[in-house]
Amino acid sequence: MRTERVLRKVEFDHRLPTYFLMASSFGLLASFIGIPLLPVWLLGLGQYVHRRQYESMEAELTTRSLNVRKGFLFRTQKNIPLDKITDLALNEGPILRHLGLCSLGVETAGGGAGTGMGNVSLPGVVDALGFRDAVLEQRDLVTAGPAFATAAPVQAPVDADAATLVEIRDALLRIEQLLGEQR
Repeated sequence: MRTERVLRKVEFDHRLPTYFLMASSFGLLASFIGIPLLPVWLLGLGQYVHRRQYESMEAELTTRSLNVRKGFLFRTQKNIPLDKITDLALNEGPILRHLGLCSLGVETAGGGAGTGMGNVSLPGVVDALGFRDAVLEQRDLVTAGPAFATAAPVQAPVDADAATLVEIRDALLRIEQLLGEQR
């Protein structure tokens, strides 16, 4: 098993459990079934759940991938190769903005709109702009290496295709010539 060098670990803001609690409270408030549960959620259970959620979040940038682990009850681990990352977006909803936080959204090739596959959201990243820039810089280093190494072989199939087309053209000309002689 290959171990990769960790370039940067993500630090999550200490206000993140408050964000989780506020967002889930709005969800409970929006559902009529959740309204009676709201006091229990706000005064104890929600604080415990979201504190554990915050403590279980980890993310790190390595030389070849972005590794994300989160969830204390249902653990999720995603290892995203840097060459598959297409965009890193900073998002601020009203609750995040109120708390002075933002969410870093990682979009990947193959993570189509609405599927959630390949996409990761990292709310409350301390120095989100700096982390985004570090990921993009490392991605560019990873993708630039193979691009320059494969630049020469890509030209060969184009020449081979052109030669094949010339052969096809010549064969068609011979066929036309033979058909013309038979008339």
